[in-house]
Amino acid sequence: MAEVAQGGAPGVAGGRNAGAEGLLSGNGTGGRGRDADCAPERIWAMLNPVESEAVVNALRRWQCSFGFKSRRVHNATILDPYVRLILDRCLPSTVERALCSEPLDALLNAVIAVRTAVIDESLLRWAHSDGVLQLINVASGFDTRAWRLRWPARMRVFEIDSATVHAQKSAALGDIDTSCARAALVGGVFNLADVLRRAVAVGYDPSRPALWLVEDVVEYMLPAHTSQLFAAMADHCAPGSRLVASLSDVKLRDLLRRYGHTTHLVEEFEPPGIVLNRICAAGWHAEVILSGQLEDRFDVDLHNCLYLVHGTRL
Repeated sequence: MAEVAQGGAPGVAGGRNAGAEGLLSGNGTGGRGRDADCAPERIWAMLNPVESEAVVNALRRWQCSFGFKSRRVHNATILDPYVRLILDRCLPSTVERALCSEPLDALLNAVIAVRTAVIDESLLRWAHSDGVLQLINVASGFDTRAWRLRWPARMRVFEIDSATVHAQKSAALGDIDTSCARAALVGGVFNLADVLRRAVAVGYDPSRPALWLVEDVVEYMLPAHTSQLFAAMADHCAPGSRLVASLSDVKLRDLLRRYGHTTHLVEEFEPPGIVLNRICAAGWHAEVILSGQLEDRFDVDLHNCLYLVHGTRL
């Protein structure tokens, strides 16, 4: 199945803003009253471990935007009303309360807040200033950037993930206009080359530069698969393409385990510097933004757990 959903951008950005206000007025309860077949408990039970982690990431993004304003990180303003609809559909209230009371709650919120802010800034700069008008979001999960960011006219966003993720995301957000043309493709990191070949049928042009987003993906992959992922990306885009990827230090995995957090990160978790070398060897000129640099900019303690990579296709 090459395409799950494809949406066009609204005529003006104001239509999107009006939708955001409508979502906020619902106080985040819209999904709780659905029938038993669509109850959050049932949908949560359907998700595999990686898909459920994507829902948890969505919760963290809600917490650092509307859910817990007092926890906003300095200079990391995120406004994501759309993610509440996903949470209302997919996340049981009992699970949400438990996640919000975890010992690492504040750290994980800070990581998500900084990560989201820097990625948003990078993608919008490359799209608006450099005129790169196609974005491939690898393992997109419950990302809402197609809805909440102000993209240039003619922007195309291609989201790649499982059929289950796309189906639940469509059920939660499918009636809301995106700020870009959006195509949802079924696939994953292990068959990316095949997915990208099929993406041409829904508008992806590999002869033109593209933006690539690899957010919270590498930590779930074996080292050799990481090299294959970035090589497949380089093979299916033009020189001048840009990428932004998030990386974590092994310290994050150890912290999660210490506090009893279920984690599906691979044992062969590599330091960011080694992953950076893999990205460069795959055909990218790349540099890493160190955790300390992010901590200084956003005035927050990330415990050296977050690194971000910017890259350009050679």
